[in-house]
Amino acid sequence: MSVTSRCVSAILVLTATTICVNAQLSPLWRGCTGNPDIDWDQQLKNCTALIQSGTEQKENLAIAFYNRALAYESKYDYVRAIADYDEAIRLNPNDADAFLYRGLDKERIGDKAGAEADITAAERINPNIRK
Repeated sequence: MSVTSRCVSAILVLTATTICVNAQLSPLWRGCTGNPDIDWDQQLKNCTALIQSGTEQKENLAIAFYNRALAYESKYDYVRAIADYDEAIRLNPNDADAFLYRGLDKERIGDKAGAEADITAAERINPNIRK
């Protein structure tokens, strides 16, 4: 098999794998993005449905909790946001963004020590996170 044939074969396998993975994502993900271009109440609904579905892999579940935390945060519900960041971190302990935003929310509710610990953890995981 020539190098060109191998490259073409590799590209086809990669494309097929990507299509299969994308095809398996729930349509609810379109409304659970953590981006402000989608109504926050709709994101709360979709992210909650994904979390409760019992069908998401651990990595995706961590993202759903993180995105829902952003939605709660945008609605100034810092206690619920912190609880969701807790779950996101439990599922993905290397998520520097979840540590940072949890720390910022802890600061907002007056937990200075907790905020400092979380922000330090975020910076340990990603030294450039606040730049």
